[in-house]
Amino acid sequence: MVSLFHSSICNRQSSIPLNPKIFLDREGNWFCDGEEITHPRTVQLFSRSLRKCPGGKYELSIGKENCPVEIEDTPYLIRRVDFDSHRITVTLNDESEEPLAPESLEVGENDVLYCRVKQGEHPARFLRKAYYQLSDRVEYNERCGFHLKISGKEFPIRTKGKGHSA
Repeated sequence: MVSLFHSSICNRQSSIPLNPKIFLDREGNWFCDGEEITHPRTVQLFSRSLRKCPGGKYELSIGKENCPVEIEDTPYLIRRVDFDSHRITVTLNDESEEPLAPESLEVGENDVLYCRVKQGEHPARFLRKAYYQLSDRVEYNERCGFHLKISGKEFPIRTKGKGHSA
C-alpha cells in the first residue's frame, strides 16, 4: 500500500514526508506516480476513502493520513444498474448501492451519461456496462426528448451544462 502524506489541498499535515501522485482516471483505474494500482483490496480501499475537501478538490483519507487525488472526470463511477418495478438502483465504484436520482441524469461530451450520487453531493459517470443497462430503458418523444421512464413518470435527460433534454 502506498503511504499517504502531507495534504496541501485541505491544509492538513502528516508526519510521512512522501509525496506520491495519486490519480483516478475516467474509467475508474487508480494510479500512483504513473503506475496503475491493480491490487483489488487497494483499489477498493482507495475508492471507499475519497473525501471532498473545502474548495471542491478530493483527497484520500485513510486513518490519520491524507493525500490529494487528481481526478480525470468524476470521483464516483456507476458500475452496475439494477431495476425493480418502482426504482432503479446503481452500484458505485466504492461498492455502495443507492437509488438512482433520475432527475439528475445528463449527457456530456461524447454521449457520456452522468448523474449525482451520495445525496446529490458528487457527480458520477456511468461506465459502459451501466450505460448500456440503463439505455435499454431510455425512450424518446417530441414532448420531452430523451427521457427515462420509471413507474409511468418521465425524467428528461439534460445535456450537461444546459437545462434542456439531450
